[in-house]
Amino acid sequence: MAGLRRRISLSGGTALAVGMVVGSGIFGLPGLALQLSSPQVAALGWLACTIACFPLLCIFAILGTRYASAAGISRYAEVALGPRAEYAVTAVLCGTFPLTVPAQSLIGASYALIAFGLKHEALLPVAESFLLVAVLFNLGGIRTAALINTTALVLIVATVLALGAMHPSDLLRGMRLWARPDWSSVTFTQLWKVSALIFWAFLGWENVSFCLEEVKDPQRTIKRIYISSYIVVIVLYFLLAATMNGASVGDPSVNVTEGIANLVSPRWRIMFSLMTVAVILATANAWVFSASRLFYAAGRNGLLPEVFARLDPKGSPRNAVFLVAACFAVVLAAATFLHLSASDLVLLSNQNFLILYLVCICCSWKIGHGLSRWLLTPVALLACGFLLAGFNYQVLYPIALLALGSACWRSRDARQIAHMAGNDPPPG
Repeated sequence: MAGLRRRISLSGGTALAVGMVVGSGIFGLPGLALQLSSPQVAALGWLACTIACFPLLCIFAILGTRYASAAGISRYAEVALGPRAEYAVTAVLCGTFPLTVPAQSLIGASYALIAFGLKHEALLPVAESFLLVAVLFNLGGIRTAALINTTALVLIVATVLALGAMHPSDLLRGMRLWARPDWSSVTFTQLWKVSALIFWAFLGWENVSFCLEEVKDPQRTIKRIYISSYIVVIVLYFLLAATMNGASVGDPSVNVTEGIANLVSPRWRIMFSLMTVAVILATANAWVFSASRLFYAAGRNGLLPEVFARLDPKGSPRNAVFLVAACFAVVLAAATFLHLSASDLVLLSNQNFLILYLVCICCSWKIGHGLSRWLLTPVALLACGFLLAGFNYQVLYPIALLALGSACWRSRDARQIAHMAGNDPPPG
């Protein structure tokens, strides 16, 4: 079977990684975090997630350099914990990815309503349009996807710098919340709740693992992709979060999903909302890219039917992209029927990815040595423990997916044993 081609460079990989992380997070979460808490707590939540994310990113960089595969995290689990773990992790991923892009599409649709002056009733059709466009981008092949994410990165940087330049007093006021925090108004429960939500903005680096099979010169390039994208993301988040938190001190109108639009003067608000829509579309495009590689790898290893492991003449897993599109459509319809908000989907996705991070930490412990084992792994475990501290019965969802994946592996193993027994020659 033909494999994926190595066509991702350092610059393209960095743009793809940044595109997977920022987007709906950078434009939606500053306002959502302020809905849940005060500007001071929100500021500390951004700082907590930045610190918690770094050891996890280092683990992804180390594992990705050593085991570059379209199977991504599933491959790490297989190497460290065996094929049963690979199936279990793949099942969790297949049950988590379909939650992510619908959440992004709902956030993007909120900005689209502002840009086009639409009523709230148009939210679902606009969100569906987001999904359709992201899928069409991916059907265009990897070059189209890379171009879109590079363009989006330029738009993000320009937007964040422009907002900071237009609101220097808000930016400085927000920076003071980190420099001289008022701890008297902060409780652990508040800090955890806002951090658990903000962590959505830091999801994405684990998804880079599904693209690493296509990276040129992986031994040199992969770690550089992770580090360079981390620096870009942190600078962008801190600039924007400081501006939003500073503005919220005197103007609570920014404390909504599309709150950043309220920092822009009315005559520029439509243009800003259009730029935001374009950026979130690019993020959705990057996540569809990762999800399609996951489903492609699942078809290749037998968890999904083999038809999803086939490549089109461009070398893209077209059938896997179609499966991704179908899953997204089902989740968006279910979310509408069950009255689930973008925040609900965000928190559920965050929880599932944190469970997967625990698996990656375990893999790092099993195959690591030196500092990566004795320092990096415990620190990453503490970070995950903090972010998982407040989840309750919802944790049953990823546990059920882990059990389902394990059951699929047992079933496949039993079929293989039966097949081998049937092919054994009769005793003479």
